[in-house]
Amino acid sequence: MKLIKKMGECLLAASLLLSSGAFAVPTLQFTPSSQTVELGEQATLNIGVSGLSNEYVGTYDFDVNWDSSLLSLNSISFDTFLDGPLDSISSFDNSSAGTVNVFEVSLGALSNQNGSGSINLFSLTFDTLALGVSLLDFSAGIDPFFGFLGDDLGFSLTPSLSNGSITIIEPSNVPEPSTLLLLSAGLILTGLSARRNRSS
Repeated sequence: MKLIKKMGECLLAASLLLSSGAFAVPTLQFTPSSQTVELGEQATLNIGVSGLSNEYVGTYDFDVNWDSSLLSLNSISFDTFLDGPLDSISSFDNSSAGTVNVFEVSLGALSNQNGSGSINLFSLTFDTLALGVSLLDFSAGIDPFFGFLGDDLGFSLTPSLSNGSITIIEPSNVPEPSTLLLLSAGLILTGLSARRNRSS
């Protein structure tokens, strides 16, 4: 009877451990998750993985999607957490409007990772085209084996996905209507005054 009670206590402890998040799920995310920029300015965001717990990211292959009527991809910059650029192969394909496929595979020992916390994979910089809110999300890339992420041994990691957004607003340096009216009235009065002086 004592043995059965002990086994029950062990099972209860194990289930509590599992439910308490002992095995965390990494999250693929945008940082910042939302930002506001003025029309004409650029918006830069980092794409990374958080919540790593004794896990190393050795490869990734996925798409980042946005509203192409509001944003245009200007540049991409890969980080060094997969030992790049010297010990990794990385590239991207932005031939489809509103989507960029980004992939990288490490050829090194992942010496820039410690297996916990967060790492940055790459950064995207966008030009702003129009006013509005562009939602940002992830979709699977071209590699069906890895899906989104692979670990240091090539096994697939299954992250949760966190979406983002970029809001584009009117530039703050545009004169207000009342200022424009005063400037226009001043120019008209100056023109009338000059005409009067010429005719007299």
